[in-house]
Amino acid sequence: MLFSANMMKFLLSLTAIFNIIDIIVSIKIIKFGSYEENNPIMKYLLDIGIMPFIIFKISLISFGIYVLWTYKDKLLAQIGAYISFSFYWALICMFYYFLTFN
Repeated sequence: MLFSANMMKFLLSLTAIFNIIDIIVSIKIIKFGSYEENNPIMKYLLDIGIMPFIIFKISLISFGIYVLWTYKDKLLAQIGAYISFSFYWALICMFYYFLTFN
């Protein structure tokens, strides 16, 4: 076992929070700003409207978090939680960099 249940809860909670931040910043800088969405699925959803984008992102990440939490005692789920957290952390840092220095 790589992480305790408390550490898994911490990683997955931060992943959920980062997802909400990602949604808010994406809507602000992509839908109402000058940046473009590179993910074709997310671009399509944003073109349809804000609510489909929000519903899809929350559903997708919530399902992933649910699966990782269900199997929290398995090594693969713990690695998945760490990778999910790491990617979202990098995304938040990238948002901060681009919004601060550009």
